[in-house]
Amino acid sequence: MKKSENKKYLFSNLSKEAKKLNRLLLEVSWESANFDDDYFKDGLEHGAKYLNEEQKTFLTAIVEIIPELRRILRCRQHLTHDYCLDVHTLSVIKKIREFENFKNANDYEKLILLYSALLHDIEKFENEVDPEHPVRGAKKSSAILFRLGFEEDFINSVYLLIKHHQVLGLLVSEKISFSKEELAGIFRDARLLELQAMLSIADIKSVKKKELFLGENMEKKLKKIICEIKKQL
Repeated sequence: MKKSENKKYLFSNLSKEAKKLNRLLLEVSWESANFDDDYFKDGLEHGAKYLNEEQKTFLTAIVEIIPELRRILRCRQHLTHDYCLDVHTLSVIKKIREFENFKNANDYEKLILLYSALLHDIEKFENEVDPEHPVRGAKKSSAILFRLGFEEDFINSVYLLIKHHQVLGLLVSEKISFSKEELAGIFRDARLLELQAMLSIADIKSVKKKELFLGENMEKKLKKIICEIKKQL
């Protein structure tokens, strides 16, 4: 996970389009966007007039550079969710950027996390509980990032984060069960686990408006599980 902060190293082999998307992911702030407001209830295109110019540029760029993302626009989720899939995706990005751990990360790690957030639900079916979408999304994301020119370590890290982005939440809700040793094998190293925790928590926060799906009890359980896994790494 330790990579140089040198921008030339990070971006030298990427396409012009990928470099543009990297810059937008790193620089565009979503602090001013309130996705709980009713004008986003029907998706980003409906609420785009309430976004600033940088945010609009970002939305235009992601579907031009990654046309596979067009399918999430206005895509409805099953009834547990308050947001369309496109709004949910940007909410996850917004909440990730709020973590102190994210602010203290280097650009390489930030981009791993931001691309994981951007692509984590790219293969989710509309209006369905879809337990297989993390695996399909991980495979799709790998193909997309390879096309854009990312190197193998970066692609593999994004693949793992997307493939396992529901694991921590399912553990907390006791819908799955793994031994500590199995969990250590899944998450592999402590830093990758920290990135996974940020993605998972931001994802859970973005299920309901006002972050209501992540109750205090769930947050405590999440932190406990993460600490237990870290001890095994």
